[in-house]
Amino acid sequence: MQPILRPSPHSETKEIPFEKNCGEDKKCEANLGLSFSPARSRVLHLTPSASLSMELTLSNSGEDAYWVQLSLTFPWGLSFRKVEMLKPHSQVPVSCEELPEVPQLLTRSLSCNVSSPIFKAGSSVVIQVMFYTLLNSSWGDFVNLHANVSCDNEDSGLLEDNSATTSVPVLYPIHILTQDLENSTFYISFTPRGAKVHHVKHIYQAKIQLSVHDHNKPPLEALIGVPAFHSEGLITQEWIVQTEPPVACNSENLERPPNVAEPCLPGVQIRCPMAFQEEILVQVVGTVELVGEIKASSMFSLCSSLSISFQSSKHFHLYGSNASLAQVVMKVDVVYEKNMLYLYVLSGIGGLLLLLLIFLVLYKVGFFKRNLKEKMEATADASDGIPGEDSGKLASEEEAVDPSRVDLLQKEEAQDGGGAY
Repeated sequence: MQPILRPSPHSETKEIPFEKNCGEDKKCEANLGLSFSPARSRVLHLTPSASLSMELTLSNSGEDAYWVQLSLTFPWGLSFRKVEMLKPHSQVPVSCEELPEVPQLLTRSLSCNVSSPIFKAGSSVVIQVMFYTLLNSSWGDFVNLHANVSCDNEDSGLLEDNSATTSVPVLYPIHILTQDLENSTFYISFTPRGAKVHHVKHIYQAKIQLSVHDHNKPPLEALIGVPAFHSEGLITQEWIVQTEPPVACNSENLERPPNVAEPCLPGVQIRCPMAFQEEILVQVVGTVELVGEIKASSMFSLCSSLSISFQSSKHFHLYGSNASLAQVVMKVDVVYEKNMLYLYVLSGIGGLLLLLLIFLVLYKVGFFKRNLKEKMEATADASDGIPGEDSGKLASEEEAVDPSRVDLLQKEEAQDGGGAY
């Protein structure tokens, strides 16, 4: 069998004796002091995972303090998470519990026991209290927290520094997404026989979204960067900015740092302040013109950019300022083409000269003589062993026999014939 605990509730109370150190006068007088410590971040960013951490410094400059109680009030938008002592006093016990809510009050309360039962004379500790944030609550511009400390043996004339109050600024998120649209111009080219002027557009869209609990719409500013205006050289360019809704803009020239090879640094910055809008369209319209003679091929970039900022100390970029920045990089291709007319003329003249040279060589070797064909055929027949014209002449000479010899042969044949009979 396995032992089990009895299901009935069981509690036990014991008395723990301790000695009070009250000095020679036998009168124990504590002197507590409380203050909020400078936190690492004294700003509350209202994000879905936001939390707030506060640090309080508790000190006792008098004699031992007994049953020290710390109370803390905070707004409804915060929810208690945990409390702990920071080093080097992390061994000092501290425990807190959230008191029941009172609907009529605008605040909630936290009660903590510190170093019970004795908080030693001359002690000083740092207590860290951490809260969750409830985004479905209503928030103001600040989070106000009030803390108070008390004990059983502190004179009422020493309570001046037993309270502390602090205010933490609340920053509301703004989600700004800026992007360039597909119908922007990303490439142009110049050729000697092509168009000399190109009209280009860089089109941007910005969407701005506030928190559902934020009713303050801050003014916005569109910051547009364009290339520097050039009126000299091979390529000239001019740029204008159009916004929807239309607003008045101011431009300023920017000095480019020396020895900087970054091709997309803006040469002119255009500022367009405007009221809050959930969507902004910006068109950077440019005219790029070829005014010189192309002597060599080259390629370079012309860039524009758009960023959206807000004029408010109560807001912050939810996903960082980089999300509100977009850029269009347009490639400009300058193509050098050789004049092919001269090449065609020279090629034609060269071909005619070559043809004339071949004609002269053939003429020198007698290619155009009348009996050349017969000589070539005779040479070919001789090389193959076939009788040619000379053998034919020899045969005809043999056939042409002397007539006297023919008669003699005929008489001899007649005599031979008579003897035979």
